[in-house]
Amino acid sequence: MEVSVDALFYFYLGVLGVISFLGGLLAVKKWRSITSGFWVMVGMSVLFLVFLFRWFQTPASEAYMGTIPWLFNQALAIILYGVWIIIAWFALKRFGKKSFLNVK
Repeated sequence: MEVSVDALFYFYLGVLGVISFLGGLLAVKKWRSITSGFWVMVGMSVLFLVFLFRWFQTPASEAYMGTIPWLFNQALAIILYGVWIIIAWFALKRFGKKSFLNVK
């Protein structure tokens, strides 16, 4: 069973989003600050996104993907990243207030 490069790209994008969100939750737990946890999460996710874009260049060129589909994948990933940042901010606020910040 062969998985397309596009499917792997979006799968890795989701996995890296979950990993960076968990890093943000750990930062909220450690420093008891939602904003510091958010910035840790943003930093981790930007770093992961850069590495994912660099990885995607090689398999996309090996699969002979044209320039326009490659560009559309990058643009969609950036749009999804912006939506994810907004959702993650509200999720961090909700999880941070309920579970981590009230525990002494």
